[in-house]
Amino acid sequence: MTPAVSFQRVSRHFGSMRAVDDVTLDIAPGEFFAMLGPSGSGKTTCLRLIAGFEQPTYGHIEIFGETAEGLPPYRRNVNTVFQDYALFPHMTVGENVAYGLMIKGMARADREVKAAAALAMVKLEGFGDRRPSQLSGGQRQRVAL
Repeated sequence: MTPAVSFQRVSRHFGSMRAVDDVTLDIAPGEFFAMLGPSGSGKTTCLRLIAGFEQPTYGHIEIFGETAEGLPPYRRNVNTVFQDYALFPHMTVGENVAYGLMIKGMARADREVKAAAALAMVKLEGFGDRRPSQLSGGQRQRVAL
């Protein structure tokens, strides 16, 4: 089976600092994967490499069997949610959830169905018409997911 994400001897250097050093890993499709380590150990840099916000200094990255080097973030079928979640305050919860699908050109009716399903998955049914400011911190985090 082709891995969803594959790092083959990946390194990312910032000057003389090695943020990621010779990492090899495969993440299977649908696998729940956790990367643990102390501050400064390269976890966020690995996520940024997968998302396309950084390019490896050395090594090779594949996403679903496709070479990721040079592939811009918007062409990668991956999503990243950082610790500091960013929701659009002027949009409803439902609009925030459906935003990525709108950018991809999905029809409004289909977006609404998928957004409602996503909200149900995180136990926020009925919250679609609220603004982020009307939610608790934990609820906002689930919307960002």
